[in-house]
Amino acid sequence: MDVLEAKPEGEVVDRDGVRKADLIVGADGIRSAVRRSVWPEVPSPRYAGYTAWRLISDLGRTVTEGGETWGRGLRFGLAPLPDGRVYAFAVANAPKGTRGSAGELAELQKRFAGWHQPIAEVLDGAEERSILRSDVEELPRLHTYTRGRVALVGDAAHAMTPNLGQGACQALEDAVTLAVMLDRHRDVPAALLAYDAACRPRTQYIAQLSRRIGRVAQWQARPAVVLRSTLLALAPRDTQLRSLAPVLAWTPPGPSGSVT
Repeated sequence: MDVLEAKPEGEVVDRDGVRKADLIVGADGIRSAVRRSVWPEVPSPRYAGYTAWRLISDLGRTVTEGGETWGRGLRFGLAPLPDGRVYAFAVANAPKGTRGSAGELAELQKRFAGWHQPIAEVLDGAEERSILRSDVEELPRLHTYTRGRVALVGDAAHAMTPNLGQGACQALEDAVTLAVMLDRHRDVPAALLAYDAACRPRTQYIAQLSRRIGRVAQWQARPAVVLRSTLLALAPRDTQLRSLAPVLAWTPPGPSGSVT
C-alpha cells in the first residue's frame, strides 16, 4: 500500500514522486493522515473523560419504545430495531484505556446492577462478542477546514462526542455543502473558502453543544445529579425539543449562495 502525504498546493507525495490533483479531500476520520500532513500544528484528539459500549441484544420479545437513563457518571440507552432485537449503548466515567478484567458484559452487568428494566434484561440477552467498547474522544477546534486545494470533512475536521448523535449527520452536511460550493465556484480554492465559511461555524457550535451535554450527563456528585434531575423534570418536553431546533433544522445551501 502506498504511503501518501498531502500538500496544501494540491500535491500528493508518494514513493513514485508527486501526483498532481485539483482537489484533495481528507475524509479519513478522527486520526486523519491528511490533517496530520497539512495541519501539523493541530493537537491530537483528546479524551472526553468517559468510555462507551455499544451492543445488540435479543430479548426474545418485541420492544416498542426506546430511551436513555442518566445516573451518577453513568448512562444507558436503547432503541428497538426492525428485526425485533434491541440496540443499546452505555456510558461511564473511567480512566482512558481501562477495560473489564472479567469481560465487557460482566463489566456492564456490574455497573448497571439494580437499574430499572429492561436494562438488566437487555444485558442478559447480549453476547460478549456483540459488545463494542471505545473511549470517547474529540478533536480540538480547528481555525480552518481548508488550506489551498485541501479540504477536511467529517471527523477529520470536527470529530465530536456522540451526545447529540450528530457525527455522521455533520459529515453528510459537509459532503453536500462541499459539492455545492465546487459546483458554484470555478476556482477550487475559492470554493473551499466558501465551504469553510458555510460549515465550520455550524459544526463547531454542534461539537461544543455536544461536549456540554456530555459533561452534564456524566456528572456524578450527588448534589449535582439531584439538581440535574430536578431541572429536567421541571422542563416541559416541547421546550427540550425546541432547544434542538438549531441542530436539526438544516437544508443544503441554496442557489443564491446562502444557506436556506
